[in-house]
Amino acid sequence: MSKLALSPMLVQYLVGLCCLRWHPDAVDVVLGDMVLDTAAGKPRDVDVTVTISQSGHVTHTFKAYEVKHESKPLDVAEVEQLCLKLLDMPSVTHKAIVSASGFTTSARDKAIRHGITLYELRPWTRPLQEQFPSLTMQGTAQECFPMSQLLLCWIDEQFAIVAREATGPFSVQSNDGLFDSSGKKHAKHKTFGDYQNELLFRSTEILFPLGPAATVLRTFPIPHSAPDGIVRAGPAWPHTHTLDVQGDDVYVDTGNGICRIDSVTINGYLQWQRGGDPLYYVMDEIPGGEAFAGALIAPGKREGQMTALVFSPKTRDIGINFVQLAKKHLNCIRELTLAQPTAKNSET
Repeated sequence: MSKLALSPMLVQYLVGLCCLRWHPDAVDVVLGDMVLDTAAGKPRDVDVTVTISQSGHVTHTFKAYEVKHESKPLDVAEVEQLCLKLLDMPSVTHKAIVSASGFTTSARDKAIRHGITLYELRPWTRPLQEQFPSLTMQGTAQECFPMSQLLLCWIDEQFAIVAREATGPFSVQSNDGLFDSSGKKHAKHKTFGDYQNELLFRSTEILFPLGPAATVLRTFPIPHSAPDGIVRAGPAWPHTHTLDVQGDDVYVDTGNGICRIDSVTINGYLQWQRGGDPLYYVMDEIPGGEAFAGALIAPGKREGQMTALVFSPKTRDIGINFVQLAKKHLNCIRELTLAQPTAKNSET
């Protein structure tokens, strides 16, 4: 079991890494109690519990201490509270506190006295040869593994809707509400604008491995740099894509009753764009500095989507993993005020 002092985004990474090892349905996230800030005399941050169940029983538990991107190290009072919570769980054999902002000297002494291991999750800037000698590489992880996402994007797109039950022409605006077959508000797609974003994602996820998108990617290199304000992108080409959406159970108000949307055609231009750079993190044991694990983590454009390269300090193995958090995880993490991306791209 680990007790973590993390930002909401790093809580998402924790849940994602759990989903890599166990099936997402086995992973649960629960918001707990506020943790008392003894200096301020009031509760400050919330506990997050991540549990993994196997054969109907909870087998692993991770405690996260959400600190809203604060940069100051955890002090002795905070670590004392975390230690007591860990020691109150005798069935857990491995107990640790992980911080993204370090620990004070007195906090380290307190954890050692209680037999609690400390780790710090920090930007991965040390040369690989110092902590990952089995890789036999010289330089930092960013120098040895430069990465960025390639995104297939729709630009200047327009939508054409087919609703066979409609008795006449109609139009739908981005802020118009959507319905299900019973006439209730649609549970997943609240507005047509939300649905448009979903269809753009779905379209590019279908198209990116096919021609001409794959041919364009092989033929035209995507620039690694561009002036400020300019998207790093290749040439755009016109395209049309029709999606059968009957299975989405999405209905619109045509002015003469609600009708199901049967298909949607997207007209516009497709373009390959270079996305943001991944985050390079390593988890070091405190105070010795031995690496527990290193990872390159690139958030995807869909909510809760991540790509991770995971490194072990003991072997040459590098794991390449794709993560999509379940809806139950996202609903809980949203309560930590995690900023979610709303872009309309797919990645490869």
